[in-house]
Amino acid sequence: MPSKELPALIYGLRGIIYTEVEVQGAIRDLHSGTYGGIAPNPLHALAIIISRLKDADGHIHIPGLYDRLHKPTHAERDFWQHDPLHIGETLREEMGIVQLSGELEHPPMERIWARPTLEVHGISGGFTGEGAKTVIPAVAKAKISLRLPPDITSQDALLLFERAVKEVAPADVHIKVINIHGGEGILVSPDSIPMIAAAAALQEVYGKEPVYIREGGSIPVAALFYEKLNVPVVLMGFGLPDDNLHAPNEKYSLDQFFNGVRTVTRFLQKIAQ
Repeated sequence: MPSKELPALIYGLRGIIYTEVEVQGAIRDLHSGTYGGIAPNPLHALAIIISRLKDADGHIHIPGLYDRLHKPTHAERDFWQHDPLHIGETLREEMGIVQLSGELEHPPMERIWARPTLEVHGISGGFTGEGAKTVIPAVAKAKISLRLPPDITSQDALLLFERAVKEVAPADVHIKVINIHGGEGILVSPDSIPMIAAAAALQEVYGKEPVYIREGGSIPVAALFYEKLNVPVVLMGFGLPDDNLHAPNEKYSLDQFFNGVRTVTRFLQKIAQ
């Protein structure tokens, strides 16, 4: 929810692919004095690959990826552009940063809800201990994920990503892309009967009509239910912006918990009617 006073219904989620890119140079770690200047450096190769996949302005350079995007509706584009709930500013303050990153030609909500992203989660390789060791590593790895709007399937994205990684990699290293996991995005019509019942239940408990928003995160099982059962999936969350998701001090409001119980109870009653 945007705030504890304003309920929300999520009608869209992004999909995901999570990969590990492994770069192999020499058959063993090397001394940089003896081999520096002629030996491939997998860490440097990874830096080159990542910089070629995504530029400083947030544009992803994976051929074919953006071709699969559908245009948002006029209502969505207008809501994202004007941001009446000031979500963009709230997120900036929450992160404690001066300026938002990414594709500045697209509003913040479109960037986090309806655009693909490429993020590097970790890099390993070489010597990282205290002191100095002049090693050229034999192997380096990076954990890289893409968040995917519902228009792009995880399988298509994986193929495009793997092809792009190998195309931009320096010629002196060997590349392996490992698929760790993936899942699909989802779009649900706000006009479906379960969504209408959920909106009525939220309004009853919170005293306000819910806003309809997308979410940048991924819940692959939601798309699986939607695909296999062919029924709308109601994404009715009660988390708040300051809950510190995935952070050491992650929390959940007890007031929200009990309001959630009341809301879901009313939702089930309304569905039964």
